[in-house]
Amino acid sequence: MSKNIGIVQALLSAVFFGFIPFFTLPLYERGYTSDLTLFYRFSVAAVLMGVFLLFKRKSIAVSFKSLCAVMLHGANYFFIALFLFLALRYADSGMVTTIFYTNPVFVLLLSVFFFKEKLEVYKIVLILAATFGVGLLSGFFSGTASISFTGLFFSFLAGFGYAVYIVLLMKLPAPDVPREVFSFYLFLFGAATSLVYLLFSGNFFAASSFSEWGYIIGSALVTGVISNMLLVYALPKVGTVYVAILGVMEPLTAVFIGVAYFKEVMTPVKALGICIVVCAIILLTVIPKLRGSSI
Repeated sequence: MSKNIGIVQALLSAVFFGFIPFFTLPLYERGYTSDLTLFYRFSVAAVLMGVFLLFKRKSIAVSFKSLCAVMLHGANYFFIALFLFLALRYADSGMVTTIFYTNPVFVLLLSVFFFKEKLEVYKIVLILAATFGVGLLSGFFSGTASISFTGLFFSFLAGFGYAVYIVLLMKLPAPDVPREVFSFYLFLFGAATSLVYLLFSGNFFAASSFSEWGYIIGSALVTGVISNMLLVYALPKVGTVYVAILGVMEPLTAVFIGVAYFKEVMTPVKALGICIVVCAIILLTVIPKLRGSSI
């Protein structure tokens, strides 16, 4: 039962995270930069989590060691979001998030290089299949790529950073920090990191309309607080690679939003690329289960 709950939590986390383009692109159209958007997202998310903890009367006191661990997670979380938001400037939302969600491949590779996990033949084949699917999705093989190399670069950086984030959550835990308090500090340090970045870029300006604040609060609540809370609750129940693979719901959500709301074009080649990537990632979990082993 616990694992089933974790699966549902991981799926919902990915779905809510997939709404990033819905809240972010309208702010870009209003002149917001990636760092400014992130500053508002993290700051409002930290406030929302702080209000929640105050309402629940939970202490935010943690040990210095755990605070340092959370600071590392918060800084990493900021750069993941920064790379993802920057990528959205160079490519349509469905493509960026599909490339981003090749991160289970990076989770596997990190496990091989740093945790001595065996890289079996079927895993290599599926990694190559996922790479081929990304190539179809980006238009590399058709000669009509609709995404710049800059967009690809930032998308892959975000995916790799997210893989590191997931692995570190399991390998660098903060045992004395409740999950809600962990999320509060995660957003707080994310906001602090984005503020430092913002001071150097000089892109700050105040949100000036109800619609802008609506997108900011929606992003903080849906793609920040709710998505991350579900993630940190799901991880202990189902594990790192399982969470990463269940995250295929995010690109599907983003593609749906891109087509339905932003009128992005879904070509047969893009659809094929998405199917290959999704199937390859799902098989990375299904095959070990069928063989009676685990990833």
